[in-house]
Amino acid sequence: MTTYKEIFGKYVKNYSSDPSSDAEGQIWYNTTSGTFKSVLATAAWSAGGSLSTARSGPAGAGTQTVGLAFGGSPSATVSSAATEEYDGSAWTGGGNMGTARYELGGAGTQTSALAFGGYITAVSNATEEYDGSAWTGGGNLATARYNIAGAGIQTAGLAAGGNNGTVNVTNTEEYDGSAWTAGGALGTATRGAGGAGTQTAGLAFGGFTTANTNVTQEYDGSSWTAGGNMNTARRFLVGAGIQTSALGFGGLVTTVAQSATEEYNGTSWATSTNMTTARYILAGAGTQTAGLAAGGYTGTAQSASTEEYTGSFVTPTASNLTTS
Repeated sequence: MTTYKEIFGKYVKNYSSDPSSDAEGQIWYNTTSGTFKSVLATAAWSAGGSLSTARSGPAGAGTQTVGLAFGGSPSATVSSAATEEYDGSAWTGGGNMGTARYELGGAGTQTSALAFGGYITAVSNATEEYDGSAWTGGGNLATARYNIAGAGIQTAGLAAGGNNGTVNVTNTEEYDGSAWTAGGALGTATRGAGGAGTQTAGLAFGGFTTANTNVTQEYDGSSWTAGGNMNTARRFLVGAGIQTSALGFGGLVTTVAQSATEEYNGTSWATSTNMTTARYILAGAGTQTAGLAAGGYTGTAQSASTEEYTGSFVTPTASNLTTS
């Protein structure tokens, strides 16, 4: 009979109580109950309330139950200033942005959000701050651009990469609640990457350089370093969560909208459950275990669809966790 030690090179650990862990596949023996146990991950997307207006290229902020979607394009020739607020089941109208635009960056919460960059009839450097009812102007980005990876909060925002209307850029800027200052440059000029995390512990992943990329870059508040590659190279995806527990979903490969979802643990990406509606340039918000996807473009039309992601870890007792 082959033992667990011979297969994996280590023994099953004994615990008197279940450890606090979210490492999928971890196995241990509970000496109190006399049973083997393991951590298994479960995840699913479910339908939420639809946006009032179908649109592509909105930005997102907040959480799954207190979310925000703003800007975007309801048709190929129209930019939107509309803001919608989500309560976990339905969207309601919020205050309009001062500048209608799409494919902008977003960060923050429903009552303290940040909007920056985007495209109107040309690239924009405009920044606006939301207080839960109205938008007011903030300090402009130094580099006007769209398809930006955004992260952080209203008083500590992060904008990385994008396209300045001519070329993709490496520029990173940090917002302090009133003005943007230069941060460390991305390793590769990238547009349409997903963003997550904070100003001092940020993530940028996927996107388009001269082709779709699966590269992940991690920010420490001053410079970017390489992280684990995504399983699916794609552009125009979005992200949620933090640097060590992030979610990436949606996107575009060649001309095909994607439904792929991946989870990042700070080192590597793992494939998870696909979204029901494949789409790109959508709004994303929330956390790795409670994500929110809204709007976007399916490849044929703007979408009003909202989906909620629930990722959780369970610790089952299993009598069939044998070593043979």
